[in-house]
Amino acid sequence: MDLELNSSSQEIDVLVVIDTDYVKSNYPNPSQDPNNPTGIDHNSQHMIVSNTNALSGQGTADLNFSAKAGDEVSFRSTSISQNSDDAVIIYNIKYWSGDQVFNTFVYDAVTRQQAVVPNYNSANGLPANTANITFSSFDSKVRNTGTENFYVQFALYQLDPNNSNNQILFGYYYWDPTITVK
Repeated sequence: MDLELNSSSQEIDVLVVIDTDYVKSNYPNPSQDPNNPTGIDHNSQHMIVSNTNALSGQGTADLNFSAKAGDEVSFRSTSISQNSDDAVIIYNIKYWSGDQVFNTFVYDAVTRQQAVVPNYNSANGLPANTANITFSSFDSKVRNTGTENFYVQFALYQLDPNNSNNQILFGYYYWDPTITVK
């Protein structure tokens, strides 16, 4: 008799896509200090989580998602250009009010030796090619129940006007979503 074991914890992935054109045009003089980022409104950020964890705000900067103590939460960030022109890196997720439900966040990496990529010699990208690609995430384990208001702090980089092969720092920003842990 085979018994299927169900883990009491789950992995929750949060994809953050930021409209960097909006951020740069509405906040053109950002902080250059990562310890004192510039606060922004909620019009340029799009957070996506599995529908089973979404409570409200799916695809907005005000995503409210559920988790349980012991769950692993992984934030991944990109710009609308998939970091190829402007790029974003989440560098801190910081508690600011409510219940403190997250432990400290740390960067983790997974390297896939045979990750699929489009075939650039084909008009439709198929059949896929493979490449070694390192994927990163900013991870924390949920430590207890409650509702936490937190800051997502990110660095925004833009193409260097003198060398389009380089991306240079534009500035540091943050906004303030919520998590509910039941």
